[in-house]
Amino acid sequence: MRSKHQPTPSSSPSSTPSLAPRLLRPLVLGLLLLSGSPWSLAAADKASTYYEDGLRRFERGDLPGAIIQLKNSIQEDQKMLAAHLLLGKVLLGQGELKAAEAALEEALKQGVSRSEVAIPLAQIYLLLGDRKKLIDQITTSGLPTQAQAEVLTLRGSAYAMSGNVTQAAKSFAEAKALNPRSGSPWTAEAPMLLRLGERDKARASALKGTELSPNEAGAWYTLGTILQGQQDLKGALAAQERALKINPKQVDARVARASLLIGLNQEAEASKDLAQLVEWELEDPRASFLRGFLANRKGDLATAKTAFANAVDLIDAISPEVLAGNDPLLLAGAMSHRALGNPEKARGYLDILLGLNSKNYAAQVMLASILVDTRDYGRAMVLLEAAQRINPEDPQVLFLLGTVNMARKRYVQASEFFEKSAARSGSASAIRELGFSQLSLGQDKLGLANLEKAFAATPGDGRAGIQLANVYLNQGQTAKALQTAQAIVKREPDNLTMLNFLGNIKGRAGDKKGARDTFQQLLQKDPNFRPAAVNLSWLDMEESKFDPARKRLEKLLEGGNKDDAELLHQLAILELRAKRPNEAIAHLRHAHEVQRVDARPGLMLVELYMEQRQADLALPLAKSLAANYSGKLPALLSLARVYLALNDGSNARQVLQEATRVADFDAQEQVKIGRMQLAAGNVDGATYNVQKALQSQAGDLGALLLQVEVEARRGDPAKVDAALKTLNNTHPGKVQTTLVGAHVAMSRGQFPAAQAGYRTVFEKEPSTANAILLARAMVAAGELDKALLMLEGWARKAPNDITALKAVAGVQMQAGRNEAAKKNYQQILALQPGDIGIQLNYAQLLHRMGDAGAVAAAEKALKQAPGNADAADTLGWILVQRGNIEGGLRHLREARLRSPGNSEIRFHLAFALAKLNRKAEAKEELSAALNAQPKLPMTQEVSRLKLELGL
Repeated sequence: MRSKHQPTPSSSPSSTPSLAPRLLRPLVLGLLLLSGSPWSLAAADKASTYYEDGLRRFERGDLPGAIIQLKNSIQEDQKMLAAHLLLGKVLLGQGELKAAEAALEEALKQGVSRSEVAIPLAQIYLLLGDRKKLIDQITTSGLPTQAQAEVLTLRGSAYAMSGNVTQAAKSFAEAKALNPRSGSPWTAEAPMLLRLGERDKARASALKGTELSPNEAGAWYTLGTILQGQQDLKGALAAQERALKINPKQVDARVARASLLIGLNQEAEASKDLAQLVEWELEDPRASFLRGFLANRKGDLATAKTAFANAVDLIDAISPEVLAGNDPLLLAGAMSHRALGNPEKARGYLDILLGLNSKNYAAQVMLASILVDTRDYGRAMVLLEAAQRINPEDPQVLFLLGTVNMARKRYVQASEFFEKSAARSGSASAIRELGFSQLSLGQDKLGLANLEKAFAATPGDGRAGIQLANVYLNQGQTAKALQTAQAIVKREPDNLTMLNFLGNIKGRAGDKKGARDTFQQLLQKDPNFRPAAVNLSWLDMEESKFDPARKRLEKLLEGGNKDDAELLHQLAILELRAKRPNEAIAHLRHAHEVQRVDARPGLMLVELYMEQRQADLALPLAKSLAANYSGKLPALLSLARVYLALNDGSNARQVLQEATRVADFDAQEQVKIGRMQLAAGNVDGATYNVQKALQSQAGDLGALLLQVEVEARRGDPAKVDAALKTLNNTHPGKVQTTLVGAHVAMSRGQFPAAQAGYRTVFEKEPSTANAILLARAMVAAGELDKALLMLEGWARKAPNDITALKAVAGVQMQAGRNEAAKKNYQQILALQPGDIGIQLNYAQLLHRMGDAGAVAAAEKALKQAPGNADAADTLGWILVQRGNIEGGLRHLREARLRSPGNSEIRFHLAFALAKLNRKAEAKEELSAALNAQPKLPMTQEVSRLKLELGL
């Protein structure tokens, strides 16, 4: 049996049969003359008989049989030189390199001429990766001219694989000069030229090799590999077929042909080649990989895994020295490990390969693919752009370029690359991704059509089916969404993940009972299938069945890992829905502390702290998240929000600058960051965000909206109008366009125009948020009663909408409807006792009403959120206004230290200090308040204090 890991040597068995008979006759004759005993003659005859049979088997290609007979011959006569020599060559042909080396060295020891052993020994050293031994021990000294040329060729290959290109080129040139009729040096030189990036020269050299040695299988194999690397698949296939016509058992050529046939979508023919190798018991790890690839494509995952594992076992067992000189094996090892889900091991092989041959195109593309999978888009892009320069039409490279641009939200570029890839390959995957990119660009009809086309071509493509069902659902095509999900499940009835997806589709389509039945069916099949248990719990939560949902999740937690961050996160969401914020916080803390791979529990905890106005607790947590999840945008934005809440614009701007870099060309994220930059007072930063967003997606609605806001902040009316014009021309009639026009009118004091705009928005998209905007415009115009009437009417339509109720209470408080506002605030606090903001508004309302409970209400808020600057400020200010200056001062100092950028707090502190006649300190605080951003409103109280302090 052939070795499980060695490629066929360049000297094929069919090229050497005449050597043995030429050596045999004089050797046997000499033995007959020297031996005088009949027994010795009989032994020699027997050895000769075994040898002759071994030779015939060798000529027929029966290498295992030849080995047995040659060993029998040597056993009969240890000094039979021909048997030792031929045994070494047969073992070499069989791929048993160490045994072949030992046999040839024994032949040399027994007296075989060095010229007979030099070439096969050099081949063995080269295949074993022992290039130094070849260079040191196998020289041309004393060899015939043709043998010298062959040895020089092998030495050239050894120099090339060692990275000594100069010596390699010299050796090849000397070989060509010694034997101009030999194609071997041309053939051997071609792979080196390809490694150097000399693609045309490599092709020419390989062609010359076939012209000079048209009957040499190895020459045609090499030409085939060069042509394949240049994407000339048909030419490569023809070359490999010529190689196999010369030597049908040339494993390298047969594996290469199978690979080419797969690339040409002739999988049945490829399978025949791979089956032929099995029949001949010629095992090769590259063939194992191709078997796995074909099985995986057919959905036979078990067979695929076995084949990939076999390839990995074979390749991993090969010595590093041998692997270091064999690009195809390194590539097969990388691909097999990747297929088994071992990307790091795959990268290890690719690093070795690219370290030896930095211009190996296949390795570059594969490494880029792995980098894309691991979201290392920057490094992937460098490799892919280099690959595209070499082969601009490669559909795989185009596909990967599309994937990188898609991940970076550069949908226009992604769509272009996917379209080119699909056109060149017809790949369903490329068509599917093209559909995704078109949907992201708002080209719904085109995107949907391509998704439908991809799913029809490959019904087993779960990714296409899932996205298609979601698109149908979003478009209100419920029947088609269900039909698609059911088709996926029908194809894979035992796939629990797909069955779970079907349950989700049913639930989103409004069939809650169907969804519940599906999830329960799943849990009957596998009680520990967590996604179904979680989804069933979500259904319970939507129906306010918190107890059964809680019990189910807790049971999963107890049955598995009590530190399961995902389940703890789900429990936290449940407790928030159940209005148990303290329990939610406990679960989130636990989830955050027990792992460092999922930022969501920590981010959610920061948001909870912020909602409770506990910025002192949110800040250290947000800082740790930004440090532990370095380079992750959500963590950076969370920290920036906390800084903004603390009025720490300087640190917020610094974090947002890093976030801008991380967001790269993601238009939506750049717009989000730009809005935060405006909140931090960084107009130039927001301008840069707009530019990045528009560079990614020209005409992006969000970016154009932000551009208007940026120009409005700069205060140049002409530029605001120009930005508005661009927006209206690009997105006429859009609700967002009308909305930003209303914002501009509002900022200019054009309240009737603002009201008209907000009313249009509210009528098109009735919501609490839009009702509040319209109310604000009415209030600004002095139409408090009108605003209140509109809000109260909206709140009656949405009786469970707390936000609407809060808005009503706020306007009532502003309109002086104190009793009504008090009643609503009490109702809100009964529903949301932990809402610090409402508690503070309630305290301020009571203070205005002269209600003695104002202090108690403010104290309650501060007790609930002891580190909350607003709570400390509210209590301190109420106490100061009620004459308890010293009592209020303590809280105001604390508030100022917790939020030094808050101009209102600093004014309150200045006012209290002035009352206590601490003029210098009061002047310092008021000066800081007047210079802070956003600017302190110039009320009568502020003007009086300013005048009093001489500012």
